[in-house]
Amino acid sequence: MRSSTRSTVFLAVFAAAVLTSATVMAAPIELPVSPLFVQYVNNEQFSAGNKIPTNGVLTNEGNWGILQVTNIAKGSALPPLGSNIQGGGGTIFADGGPGGPQITGIFYGTTINPDGLTATGGVIDLYWRDVGTVNVGADGLNPALRLNQKTYTGYAEPLNPAFIFLAQLVYGPGCDSGGVFHVCNGVAPATADGVAKSYQSVNLAAGGAWASLLDSNFFTVDANGVPMSPQDARTDSDFTRNGATGWDGGCLPTNPPTACDIIGLRSSDPVRALVTPEPATLTLFGLGLLGAGFMRRRKQK
Repeated sequence: MRSSTRSTVFLAVFAAAVLTSATVMAAPIELPVSPLFVQYVNNEQFSAGNKIPTNGVLTNEGNWGILQVTNIAKGSALPPLGSNIQGGGGTIFADGGPGGPQITGIFYGTTINPDGLTATGGVIDLYWRDVGTVNVGADGLNPALRLNQKTYTGYAEPLNPAFIFLAQLVYGPGCDSGGVFHVCNGVAPATADGVAKSYQSVNLAAGGAWASLLDSNFFTVDANGVPMSPQDARTDSDFTRNGATGWDGGCLPTNPPTACDIIGLRSSDPVRALVTPEPATLTLFGLGLLGAGFMRRRKQK
């Protein structure tokens, strides 16, 4: 075989190998510049006394859990601008189930206040997997899988290269008009089904493939219609005890023994977020919405 022929064959084989290896780890989907309506399901633990331990150590944690994004769709901003986003647009992402692409995550570090209805602190870490392995609806609690506060095998593995970090969202004010609390529940968990309202802001220092895209400062009107400091995402979590008793328990033994107040919850959470790669884009988007509203009013006259 001549040298030029051997070189051609080698380059062809090399190129095929590169292409094959490139498909092993694909990049996360690109988010469009649009209001987004994100839905996910989760299993979580709640402790009114903040008794949840991590690796046998108490960290004053009253709420944590794992999540699985089921759908991301384009949405539309509701008036007044900066208050809310509704769904109804085209699908951008749908969970592929075990063996398909998945977006999973973990939320942790929230402290429950004495009233049992409000909480402060906490973050959400989101990850992309080209080939996922989990089904949050079928996964019961396994304490051995929570290797540390921000790691739960199968859902959030910061040291695993198969998990592409997307963003970290930090809980902030907005659920109450006083700007004091970060999570507000309509009813105390375990007494009845309820809704937990919260807002989050992207932690740019943590990095992530979607961090800059989600850093929009879109939400400027809180859950009660009062102006607030800008936030990037809004959640309205419909929580229930149904099907979540497998996440009960796990308190550390004490002397004298005390009742364990850790209960399991399951939520389905519509999350609103606005994707914008440039501050100017957000301004133009807002002006476009205002212009559309003005045109509608003119037609109605």
